[in-house]
Amino acid sequence: MAKVAIIKLFNGLNLAPAQLAGQLQAAGHEVKIIYFKETVALPTEEAEGYLEFDYPGVGFVADGREFSVDLYKPICDTEEQLLIEEIREFGPDLIGFTVFSGLIKVCGEVSERLRPHFDCPYIWGGPGPTLEPEKCIGFADLLCINEGEEVIVELADRLDAAEDYSNILGTWCRRGDEIIKNENRPLMALDDIAQPCWIRSHYVFINEDTVKRRYYPENRRSYSIMTQRGCPFSCHFCIESKYQDMFGRKNSLRRKSVDSIIEELLWAKNNLQIQKVMFYDDVFTVHPRWLKEFLPRYKAEIGLPFWCYTYPTTHKPKLLRQLKDAGCNCISMGVQSGSERVLRENFNRPTKTDRVIAAAEEIVGAGINGFYDLITRVDFETIEDLEETFEFLLKFPIEMNTFMLPNMTSYPTYEYSENVIAAESKGLLNRPTEKDYDFYHHLYLLSRSTLPVERIREIKADPKYRENPSLMKQFFDHQPILNFTDPVPKRVRQSA
Repeated sequence: MAKVAIIKLFNGLNLAPAQLAGQLQAAGHEVKIIYFKETVALPTEEAEGYLEFDYPGVGFVADGREFSVDLYKPICDTEEQLLIEEIREFGPDLIGFTVFSGLIKVCGEVSERLRPHFDCPYIWGGPGPTLEPEKCIGFADLLCINEGEEVIVELADRLDAAEDYSNILGTWCRRGDEIIKNENRPLMALDDIAQPCWIRSHYVFINEDTVKRRYYPENRRSYSIMTQRGCPFSCHFCIESKYQDMFGRKNSLRRKSVDSIIEELLWAKNNLQIQKVMFYDDVFTVHPRWLKEFLPRYKAEIGLPFWCYTYPTTHKPKLLRQLKDAGCNCISMGVQSGSERVLRENFNRPTKTDRVIAAAEEIVGAGINGFYDLITRVDFETIEDLEETFEFLLKFPIEMNTFMLPNMTSYPTYEYSENVIAAESKGLLNRPTEKDYDFYHHLYLLSRSTLPVERIREIKADPKYRENPSLMKQFFDHQPILNFTDPVPKRVRQSA
């Protein structure tokens, strides 16, 4: 039996540690999951004293404030010592990190702080090592490329048997100055993956001068689960498009059996006292045959409200009624842009905006709360695209008032980012000014208000608001920032 310490930097959603821990336990190994430090999201003007991830997120909320997300305080000596003590008490044979693209630098710092204290192999897995292995291999002894369940079990088995681990499929291995790049491992059948480990005694959370044991760093009243891996679409700003390049589009999309999902949810319902289920599939509303089998069983055997993702072309009114009947009370849909040119040419989402509006109206008609996101400050956007998006939002059902408006984040290796770099090198980018963006962002938020359309158009035409967009804030509805578990209030646009 090998002992494996899994470190997840920063609290928040991440199924990977629980999934890896479940697989290791099923194979007879011992696991400790350590969440280290917390992130915050603050109004940008209040973010002083915090650091940002390599690729920080910025968004706008309904009251007009710009929020900075992915913020954290620098690692302090007390945190470092608490982490060392926690790991030393466990005595691991292997230390693993789950690493996102924006966390490579921070995870590298933590790895280097631990090295003098623990002479055991370090393995990194997650999107960061998968997409940018060259940047990561200097911090770890091994990198897991893509899925990690089989990799980490094989590595633990070999460590337990004192065998060589340099040739494990799906890994890069560093031996001195040599880097061994092994072949990709075939993708798993999802039903072969063990249930995730949610045993409280395996969890520790460390932040500043506090250690919380038997503590989940997220709301465990809501149970997070994925019924599938992969996506049928290839959006140029999404990691799934890169996975498709690596493993093939057909092979990358897989779904668990209905039996295995029901079994996991029944366990969670009976043992964790959950009140809501969060389906984090990239697009839950694919595979109609699977849903036809799953939804009646979910209603009969689980019977809890749930949230999921959809895509404008993957649902119709009948399916939405079935989702609602089974317990779906909230659904998220990516809008991304009101410009069909941007959707088609820059995002690889060749969806007509009329279909997006119809999809939103169908969600309204089904009586399901909606959350929507719109990507702003797109590198290839023109004033005409901003105008089209404004007109699009005015047509969008007012009942669907909950929007996230994040700035586009150019993650490395994504096709969108590669296109930006190529265009910049040729001097082909001609972005609107910051003042233009600020003006339209305020208009976007205003378009989701209860003001009459005629009044919104008057504000848009008034030169004083273009000169000082923040003046529009006086018209915003001040309301709490909602999350997926909150009901979306119904709002009716005022008559002219």
